[in-house]
Amino acid sequence: MKKIFKKIIKYTKLWIILLIIFNLSLCITSLFPSKFIEKNVKSSADILLKEGNAYKISEFSSITNNNYTDSIIINEAYSIDNTDPIYSYMSMRKNYKKGETKQVLTDRLGELASVNEEENGETDINTVDDYNPVGELHDFMNGKIDTSITYGRYWHGYMPIYRVLLIFFDIMGIRTFLLILFIAMFIYLMYLLKKKIGILTAIIFGYALLMQGYFFVSYSLESSPVFVVMMLSCIILLKRIDKIKNLYGYFFAIGCITNFVDFLTVPLITLAMPLCIYLLAKQKNKKECKDYITITLKSIVIWFIGYMLTWISKWVIYDILYDEGLLESAIIQVIYRTERYNPNSRLELMEELAFFILNNIQYIFILTTTMIIVRLITIFKIKVKLKKMSEYIKENLSFFIISIMPLIWYVLLANHTILHPRFVYRHMLIFLCGILICIKNLFIIQKREKEENMRTPC
Repeated sequence: MKKIFKKIIKYTKLWIILLIIFNLSLCITSLFPSKFIEKNVKSSADILLKEGNAYKISEFSSITNNNYTDSIIINEAYSIDNTDPIYSYMSMRKNYKKGETKQVLTDRLGELASVNEEENGETDINTVDDYNPVGELHDFMNGKIDTSITYGRYWHGYMPIYRVLLIFFDIMGIRTFLLILFIAMFIYLMYLLKKKIGILTAIIFGYALLMQGYFFVSYSLESSPVFVVMMLSCIILLKRIDKIKNLYGYFFAIGCITNFVDFLTVPLITLAMPLCIYLLAKQKNKKECKDYITITLKSIVIWFIGYMLTWISKWVIYDILYDEGLLESAIIQVIYRTERYNPNSRLELMEELAFFILNNIQYIFILTTTMIIVRLITIFKIKVKLKKMSEYIKENLSFFIISIMPLIWYVLLANHTILHPRFVYRHMLIFLCGILICIKNLFIIQKREKEENMRTPC
């Protein structure tokens, strides 16, 4: 009991320190006036209006950028009032300009509404059917909207970075900056994977990232933060793989940071990818398979505690300070995200979900099935012992558990999955990477068999 109590105290201290850092970073970057970024925000509004709410990045790719959310992020960055920085970053209003805004609406159930100018010059609160945040941002920057809406249910922890970047760049400049960062992180991660674990692991991670449009993610202000957290957490873990003393504290911190920057996009990648790396690195030490399972399950639980604790703390702090009922509405929103109902479709939501999952894993099944058949033929040729196959299954059970995490996420958050397919499909990065690791380990068991046969005297 004393050990458990000490651990709870340790995690509580870490959580409080992170909350202080989160709030300070948001507060500090809310202190400068929005006029510093006005020019680049207006330029970004023009660019986004030309691209539209859903922008197809390339003619040679089916990837569509979710400009819906990117325009909200830029709108929020400009709407911060430096004379009231704490309420500004806690409520994270959009369409707000001090002295000009006449009405402020609180966060609501369902999808965030947009406010757009109608043909007669009046403003209209749009529903999901005519949701137009790109047009809303453009109208707002041209003085045509005087109704603001709060969006307090998330931390919006990307704001300290984006608000500073908007001083120097418009959205195209920020995308270029992010692309350079993504390239640098990719190269360094591949180098560390090759050095610490092996060339085959580096190829698997590189292939999985490329197949899920890793470099295209840099085009998205919405999804980039969680990918940056994932890449940096993998890099830091590899750098300290032999020195790390508190693995679960590390995953707890990653869960907290993920929720801070995440817009409910693909948060599981910050858990699954570093966890795969850690397990692969420790396989060299030949730990018992039960240790792999324990490490996997504990890491998942601890990460989720950090993620949810940080999220709930935002709602509680906000209600304590401003008493606007955010905690209640946020809980209702979470329930809404788990519903099996989609108001925009004639199909049953679970039918849509099945189609979504099949569309995103069909190419993976084609690849993996082919490779598995080839390997099984080889295995039977060399007559791998049943005992070795049993050992293989046990050693790879952790990777299988990690692989199915996105499928579980899709089912649990069915409503969110179907309404936001443009970015949630990237959770399949976990599935692809996990399955390929399982196939790689099939080669390893064959290698072990050959080595043992060579050591066995004739």
